[in-house]
Amino acid sequence: MMTTAPIVLFVYNRPWHVQKTVEALQANFLAKESDLFIFSDGAKNGKDREAVNEVRGLIRGILAFRRLEIIESPVNKGCRLQ
Repeated sequence: MMTTAPIVLFVYNRPWHVQKTVEALQANFLAKESDLFIFSDGAKNGKDREAVNEVRGLIRGILAFRRLEIIESPVNKGCRLQ
């Protein structure tokens, strides 16, 4: 059995991009042996909230990985160093 590195995916408000990325990851022959960690940042404003919620609905239904861990932030943290 091959040892796999964990996969980390940061998502925000682009459901189509998230869907395509997850499909590509699932197509990998080592997906079933891989751990997937997804960080979902909170919405910056009301305008982004709907798209963030749509992305969160998508990621909650992901299959095909050994382990899936989703970390959802209730507030927007951004990707910059604090």
